[in-house]
Amino acid sequence: LYSIFSRLEKRAVYSITITMGVERNDNPTAGVGWLVGYIVINLAVTFLNKGLFQTYNWPYPTSLALWHYVCTSVGSITVVNVFKAITPTKLERKDHATLFMFSLLFNVNIWLSNFSLNLVTMAMHQVVRALVPGFTVLLGILFLGKGYSTSTLGSLAIIFFGVCLYAAEGEVGGSYYGIGLTTMGAALAATKGVITNILMVGRLKLHPFDLVRYTSTYSAIVLLAVTMYTGVLKESLDDIRNREPGSGVERALVVNGAGAFCLNIVSFVANKKTSPLAMNVGGITKQILAIVLGIVLFGTVLTIQSQVGVVVVIFGIMMYSRESYNDKKMSQKEADAKAGRAASLTLPIAMGPLGVAEKGADL
Repeated sequence: LYSIFSRLEKRAVYSITITMGVERNDNPTAGVGWLVGYIVINLAVTFLNKGLFQTYNWPYPTSLALWHYVCTSVGSITVVNVFKAITPTKLERKDHATLFMFSLLFNVNIWLSNFSLNLVTMAMHQVVRALVPGFTVLLGILFLGKGYSTSTLGSLAIIFFGVCLYAAEGEVGGSYYGIGLTTMGAALAATKGVITNILMVGRLKLHPFDLVRYTSTYSAIVLLAVTMYTGVLKESLDDIRNREPGSGVERALVVNGAGAFCLNIVSFVANKKTSPLAMNVGGITKQILAIVLGIVLFGTVLTIQSQVGVVVVIFGIMMYSRESYNDKKMSQKEADAKAGRAASLTLPIAMGPLGVAEKGADL
């Protein structure tokens, strides 16, 4: 995967960047391959999850989340400690405490998303989750001192409006309590994305494999305790044991776990190489692709309003991507200009044998 997406990133061209958008790194097309990979694998894992819940009738989302953590933990530990693919970062005790708290945020975010989904309609859940890019912008402004152009903010508003259009065809409703929890979940999702980026590009500068290794392991330990205490783990395992031989649920879980491992790795690398906001927009892009695939593969019929909403979202994504590309080029030009001014202050001086500038030296 590392080889494939790195190669795709090197071959990325402007047309791909216009579609997906990036925000970090000196190269305006940096991270495009990873962002595309994140969207594709995210979509695949979503379909795998739905297949496990519906086709195999295994309705245990909490146990599935634990399985994802276990597979990701085992996979990342194998890559780092067995194959020695990277040099692990040496962490102090306080750093481990930070990563443990971060893993709690991961678990609370998943639980809150699943729990709130039972309190509001799917349409309302989609509308509120579309606020995640807005929360990311707010966090960037309040805590990181980041600034965003009017065009970028406008593109995010267009995306949100488009999501409201296509989601409003369903029943948009829910209790105030449910809407509040869903909004809190959106804020936590944005916080998780921002902190993930900080852990990789900030003081610790953790490699994505390192961060995945610690986060998934700590998350698995916490969720294992929770599922054992509530009895959910025993119930889900009993369900598997009581099935007819050859039911296929074991193979489906293996494939699902492998997909989750790939998704976590690609997700963290893409976050590091682009930005949390680009990841948020990538998540909405995945929703649009899911709708399009539903139309193509399953003949899903959309109303005129939903079709208009999808088109509006696609326009907003393209607008955001173009602005991100232009902002990156402008930042690169400013950096090059500063480097040029700094170089112009360093004048070559021909020195004599005693270290004194010789007559006629080019000053």
